[in-house]
Amino acid sequence: MPDANINSNSWGLIAGNGRFPFLVLEGARSQGIEMAVIALKEEASPELEKLSKRLHWVSLGELSKTIELLQQEGVTQAVMAGQVKHNKIFSGIRPDWKLAKLLFSLPRKNTDALIGAVARRRRACSRAARRMSMKRKTSRTGSE
Repeated sequence: MPDANINSNSWGLIAGNGRFPFLVLEGARSQGIEMAVIALKEEASPELEKLSKRLHWVSLGELSKTIELLQQEGVTQAVMAGQVKHNKIFSGIRPDWKLAKLLFSLPRKNTDALIGAVARRRRACSRAARRMSMKRKTSRTGSE
């Protein structure tokens, strides 16, 4: 039984390759959670489309688009599952400006540093979106 405080639409999955994204989706569904899926074109299996009604394909270098889609889907909690080949992360992609800036800022150019930085960036964007939403609600109730 899912926790009553969990909004089943607030979860997202950033899917790489392999079985792990499928296991995460199946586990979430067993808890009554329907995840929005951001599937990496270069890595994720097309079979994910059969398991998710809310699936978006993005290229590995499209960090801005990924964050935008997660926000549009109302995702407040995101999970990264599945492998992304190391050589693709640092050489085989065309990063958008947000990812290029993030890559440039990494103290170490390795997968752990990149995943940590993406997670921190996603949290910062979520906090900013919540503040904007609260400001809009406050301004609406104040003007009534």
